[in-house]
Amino acid sequence: MDNILKFISEFGLKVKKPARYIGNEFNSIFKDPNGKFRIALSFPDVYEIGMSHYGLEILYHMLNNLDNVYAERVYLPWVDMIELMELKNIPLFTLETKTPVKLLDAIGISLEYELSFTNVLKLLQLSHIPIRAEERKDEEPLVIGGGPITYNPEPISQAFDIIYIGDGEKNLIKLIELLIETKGEKRIKRLEYVSKLEGIYIPIFYKQTGRKIIPIKDVPRKIRKNVIKDLENEIVPVRKILPNVESVHDRAVVEISRGCTRGCRFCQAGYIYRPVRERSSKKIVELAVEMLKNTGYEEISLLSLSAMDHSMIQEIVNGLLTYSQENKISISIPSTRVDAFNVEIASKVASIRKTGITLAPEAGSQSMRDRINKNVTFDEIFKSAESAKKAGWNRVKLYFMVGFPHEMEDDIREIGYLLKEIKSLKFKNITASINLLVPKPHTAFQFARLQNPEYTEYAYNILRSFSKYAKIDINDGKKSFIEGIISRGDRKLFEVLEAKVKKSFYDEWTEFFSFEDWINSFEEQNVDINEYLGPYDFYSDFPWDHIDSGVTKAFLWKEYKKFLSGEITGDCRWNDCSYCGVCQIYNVNNIVKK
Repeated sequence: MDNILKFISEFGLKVKKPARYIGNEFNSIFKDPNGKFRIALSFPDVYEIGMSHYGLEILYHMLNNLDNVYAERVYLPWVDMIELMELKNIPLFTLETKTPVKLLDAIGISLEYELSFTNVLKLLQLSHIPIRAEERKDEEPLVIGGGPITYNPEPISQAFDIIYIGDGEKNLIKLIELLIETKGEKRIKRLEYVSKLEGIYIPIFYKQTGRKIIPIKDVPRKIRKNVIKDLENEIVPVRKILPNVESVHDRAVVEISRGCTRGCRFCQAGYIYRPVRERSSKKIVELAVEMLKNTGYEEISLLSLSAMDHSMIQEIVNGLLTYSQENKISISIPSTRVDAFNVEIASKVASIRKTGITLAPEAGSQSMRDRINKNVTFDEIFKSAESAKKAGWNRVKLYFMVGFPHEMEDDIREIGYLLKEIKSLKFKNITASINLLVPKPHTAFQFARLQNPEYTEYAYNILRSFSKYAKIDINDGKKSFIEGIISRGDRKLFEVLEAKVKKSFYDEWTEFFSFEDWINSFEEQNVDINEYLGPYDFYSDFPWDHIDSGVTKAFLWKEYKKFLSGEITGDCRWNDCSYCGVCQIYNVNNIVKK
């Protein structure tokens, strides 16, 4: 501890943004660590990114509400700090007490993005913790993973003792209590105990045969996700920690709903977070006002996969308006469905502070929007943009994807025609962000082929002539290509990750991403990337078949065939049940507040 404190006192002039590492932020929690189960909650990215993660903040406050637990935070240092720590042989330490992570009982790592897998390995290396779970000693911290990427954790699974799947509010406290009860016992025995909990996956108790993951001990063949049935009274971090360095999303945040049933066939979050669960408008307003008072923020963000789809969105905005207008607080609705945008709501929100609006048509042609089940027409897109302009917005960003199966040149060109029409509304700034489709596990496109990275160049050449109507920002197809391989990967990729982290990490950052390093790492480990490109059929074995998201494989195959035929599936909140499996398997239903 003393050498860490001495190190902190010396590094200020040697690294950028030393405030990333000093802790002691307003609203952070300090406890006497003696006699407590100590866990470091980690986001494997730089401080500014990690401090914006709402889920980690929920877990931080939820666990610190327990008297016998102390949850601290740790993020991956920036490259200059890593270089200095390795030079001085300083292990990664927590922000709250500056304790080396390797001395704690556990470390919980959030898995949000496949290209952060090298960051996970670097974080463990920097903590002086063996990166392979099988090599850890009994007294070393248990490494626990959670987050959306746990729905196919296999490429990174060998780094984790425990993987928690689903809503953290459901079973995490039970897991921690069981780890407290079994403290002092052999590591393998503790893992046997916790493997009996719902939604807990212990990778060393399973092996890979072909592409399948099968149990080698008396553990479930399928691991069901943890699901909370109602969101209303679950914890909200109203005393949000205020970062020392401005974070990426530096504002107050209240989750207004969880889950989505619109059924966009490319959207992993729309499938794995089902069913829909809403907070009441009264509760949301109360929480938002309390958080604003506790933090001093001048912006409140209404967090949801589709905030405008909340059944009481009018009441929520109306309830916030008086307080926000009196205190000059802006209301941010970051996820706007183009067909759900409401003129009245837009006018009310824009009357406080006019910021950019984001719309997501996803595809240019109507036939492709129908096939991906976007269920939005050109008229609805245009009217949404028109409403935003009338309400006071001057900047609009539109999201599109390319690389869908059987996509034609005209499907891509229609993106340009749509931008041309939006330009007629006289926005000062129009940006079209275009990404390569990444066919994700647990979506209808898990069966589809991943396009080669050059596909984005092909798309740009088609759209180049439309750049006079909007800034056309086509993202790196090489990065999406690697993400796609990892997202559908199996345990053979772990050795690739081990090789890759020796060359570089921070792969989600453009300045550090190296396509050549990735390809070389695959070749060095004799891994054929063609195994992960697809297409696949219903009878194909997937390395995530043992993870139960609630949405059945049969339903996803049916949705993929509907994509091929152009058939639409309705939203089961307002239409008939689509029998995806979630409500039947988990005995839950969409909870829509009235």
